[in-house]
Amino acid sequence: MAVLQLWIITDGRLGHLNQLRGLVARLQAKVECNVAWLNIAEQSFAYTGRNGLKAQFACEQLPHWIIGAGSRSHMPLLWTKCLTGGRALVLMRPSLPLFLFDAVCMPHHDSPPVRPNVLATQGVINHIVPVGAGRDAGRGLILLGGLNKHFSWDDDAVLRQVQAVAQASVDVAWLVSDSPRTPASLLNRIAALGLPNVQTIAYQQAGAGWLQANLTAVGQAWVSCDSVSMVYESISSGARTGLLALAPLRESRVTKSMANVLAEGLATGFAAANLSQPLPEAAYPLWEADRAADWLLKLNGSV
Repeated sequence: MAVLQLWIITDGRLGHLNQLRGLVARLQAKVECNVAWLNIAEQSFAYTGRNGLKAQFACEQLPHWIIGAGSRSHMPLLWTKCLTGGRALVLMRPSLPLFLFDAVCMPHHDSPPVRPNVLATQGVINHIVPVGAGRDAGRGLILLGGLNKHFSWDDDAVLRQVQAVAQASVDVAWLVSDSPRTPASLLNRIAALGLPNVQTIAYQQAGAGWLQANLTAVGQAWVSCDSVSMVYESISSGARTGLLALAPLRESRVTKSMANVLAEGLATGFAAANLSQPLPEAAYPLWEADRAADWLLKLNGSV
């Protein structure tokens, strides 16, 4: 088959970028691809003609597919589709009518319609590659979110759960990290507990690739249930995953998504966990970027 030409539009947001990176990496693993990226956060999109678009994407070959994530990508995506004749894929429920796009990949919690050109995924796709063998059962990871619109963040409740996990599994060395939404004092309060098997690292000190490197190496991971992206990244990595509990503020697509994760057996809730034993494995493996790549290639007629 011919080389698959992909033009990728990113708004520069890390979550959207990781979705795009995950899908592109899996496509490249399956077929020969030529990929051109345009970051509209760094370079404003110009609504030009075909030659102007080629210049923006620094690519002479017209695309088979234009792929975007994030609402800022929608209009550039459709403009590029109309001017180049490529097909448009958006990685979310778009803010514009679905019929404008040739393909849509969206999470179950966004209530996708049943259509051949709509793929419903467990959570958003990500760039994490699952790892099974070679994990260190003596290492664990605890990932903390923070203030959000879906769950009532409670420093004291999170602190108690982290302490309970660490004290019940003294043979595991736990590494605790926060995020931009975490209240500034919480990581210091965890460190002040003086637990011998707990270390902390602020997200500002964690370099690029830190999360993937740790998720694919540890025996198990706990993630606060407000951190939807990190929850799905942990599950996708193949790590045995637990959810630190928070009270929901209201029923929302996020709270429903986390409830579904527990109901599907992809992760274990804090209240149901036997903290003295390793977390159980997920009921089934999750690698939605790989599944999305297979689906797109089928739509493309490549498989």
